[in-house]
Amino acid sequence: MTIAPASYTLETLGFDPSWQGSAIRAAFTLGGTLEDFTLARVSAVHRTRCELLTCEQGELIKLSAPLRPVENDYGEEEYPLVGDWVLTQPIPGTGGAAHPAEHKPLAILPRRSYLTRPSATRESADQPVAANVDILCIVEPCFPEPSIGRIERYTALAHASGVQVALILTKGDLVTAEQLTNYRDSLAGGVDAVLAVCTDNGYDPAPVAELVAGRTAAFLGRSGAGKSTLVNALLNPGVDPREDSQEYQVQVTSAVRGADGKGRHTTTSRQMLVLPGAEGSSEGDSTNAKSSSGTVLIDTPGIRALAATSDSAAIDETFDDVSGYASACRYSDCSHGSEPGCAVQQAITDGSLDPERFERYRRMIAESARLRLRSQEREYRQSNRAFTKANKAGRRTLMSIKGRAN
Repeated sequence: MTIAPASYTLETLGFDPSWQGSAIRAAFTLGGTLEDFTLARVSAVHRTRCELLTCEQGELIKLSAPLRPVENDYGEEEYPLVGDWVLTQPIPGTGGAAHPAEHKPLAILPRRSYLTRPSATRESADQPVAANVDILCIVEPCFPEPSIGRIERYTALAHASGVQVALILTKGDLVTAEQLTNYRDSLAGGVDAVLAVCTDNGYDPAPVAELVAGRTAAFLGRSGAGKSTLVNALLNPGVDPREDSQEYQVQVTSAVRGADGKGRHTTTSRQMLVLPGAEGSSEGDSTNAKSSSGTVLIDTPGIRALAATSDSAAIDETFDDVSGYASACRYSDCSHGSEPGCAVQQAITDGSLDPERFERYRRMIAESARLRLRSQEREYRQSNRAFTKANKAGRRTLMSIKGRAN
């Protein structure tokens, strides 16, 4: 089916009636009504600027804004993030007949979800990925062999952020049908769905399109996994994204090394793209047209290294089989080593639990604990610096009052 040009609305960008109340409250806090502001969604964030999308008279309008801290619903200042809904106003003296005025974000609507990833360096602060995401799509190639450890870390990341998670297998045409089936079965733990888009029968993104229809989906994976190729396929149904055709490429892609299947960074920043609903379709296609309305895709740069999440509960949810056995241990503080009555070790002995899976769980839990400790140390240092600074300022003020200032 050829998708006809769409008439864009805020609903196309993922807006729904439940956002209305938050927008009205934010406008009231700013001393106006909703009609006094432009409601837009952040589509990209760069070093000094951010890009916004809004709709006017059925057209999709792209706005530009300086990147600056904005007050959120809690009265705190933070930077806009891809996927955020913001209230903006045009900056006087900017714009013209050829392009719209620059806008100034004034408020960020409360986020439904906040997707972050821990830093792979010694810096303990989490790195923001996107906001208001409904589902995280882990894009993992079948060649070279999928990394189950990487998939488990992505899955824990989704659970920590409170979003659904799906595993999308790419490059299935480079392995046998039996291998692809084994991957789909063995990698299903902890995720809500496992889909394959590329097989010997061709490239078929339809199952993914059905999965993300009407939702905001973020695509994460390593470089060369095929994230941008999949996004191009979803934006141009019926066109094989593997063909070298610039006409249909919304996201730029590049080849991978044939020896090891590794890619290089082609997508360099997070980008939000809108999948328009179809209009003017036949009656038989009306259901599909309705389902695709409000589908938003967030393509992200490839991630070379991913640390464990600091949320131990999210790790337990990812390894629900391990945590299930752990709850049956005789001692609540069991380390699952040589303690008597350890249900985890008993399950490994019985063959009910894969020892390699337990070892990956143990490593993630230990890494998570170290990350929390570093975070606490960083917060202590920041608090101590703030106290010292305030104490010095207080002493200077006291000396000035006593007339002893230098």
